[in-house]
Amino acid sequence: MCWQYQARTMWLGCGDVTIELGSINDCGDKDKAGHEVAKEDAGSGTKAGKCGKADCKNKQGRTSIVYRVKEGLVWKSPRTSVSDTLLDEFQNAFAVEYKLLRRLQGHPGIIQCYGLFKTTPSMEDGLLLEEANLGDLQSYIDKNNATIPGYVRKQWSLQCAEALAYVHSKGVVHANVSTTNVLLHNLGQTTNLILADFGGSKCRELNLDGGLIPDDPFRDPQLKEFDSPKVDVFSLGIVIYIVITGHYPFREGKAPQGEERYLYEEFVRQRFGNGEFPELINVQFGEVIAGCCIERRFDTAKDVVVALKAEMQVHAWST
Repeated sequence: MCWQYQARTMWLGCGDVTIELGSINDCGDKDKAGHEVAKEDAGSGTKAGKCGKADCKNKQGRTSIVYRVKEGLVWKSPRTSVSDTLLDEFQNAFAVEYKLLRRLQGHPGIIQCYGLFKTTPSMEDGLLLEEANLGDLQSYIDKNNATIPGYVRKQWSLQCAEALAYVHSKGVVHANVSTTNVLLHNLGQTTNLILADFGGSKCRELNLDGGLIPDDPFRDPQLKEFDSPKVDVFSLGIVIYIVITGHYPFREGKAPQGEERYLYEEFVRQRFGNGEFPELINVQFGEVIAGCCIERRFDTAKDVVVALKAEMQVHAWST
């Protein structure tokens, strides 16, 4: 943990519940040369930033900033230091995520939301969310790919499909499924997968549209509309491919970053657009991945769950 703040009270959106959060201690590297700890006092309006450690728990996404409150809890707030146009977009994404998380609560594969609150009455709203203690799926694979057992990869593939099937059953399209929007949480004997980041999602019944489409390689180049579950099915196929193989399509090693990622996205977009896909003959769940990304025979994630379970029954689980 790379920052600290004094105790402060959080108000949930309903107005009648308060949560007192005690002081958070700085991380153990505070006495090392070059290490800095950002400090935030209650109501100061200052933001706790990264101290420079690679594993700092504070994260900035395109539309929001996530702060680690304490072990097991994070606070997610929309970014505000942007243009008016982007501010409207980010605030819409925040509102969409809050409303959809309320709709989706109750499934173990969906990130738990404890409420909408303000750190002080004058500050911006934020979401109090559960913290997945192993971080995002892609980072975990990049660091631990060589030691992840085959049966765990199969378990994660099924868990992701089941979580997404629940989302679809509630009339919601995630619209941005990727290995960075899937989180991992260790419960002692098991590590479970959690689907998160619903700010770009869509729900016709609630007239909600976060306005996002998947990034490459998780986007189906054949789709022209992005408000049906088929958007997520293609993305799910890519997630399963990465979980099983340990790498992105048409690429070995870790996920591309920075400028390399832009070049990779252009490259894979062209390959997918030409109807090309990596060889799947010796890939576990290859037929399911093909059904998601090549044949496109699945309409919702529930179809993928059925196919995964059928293949598991035919083939013995390997380690």
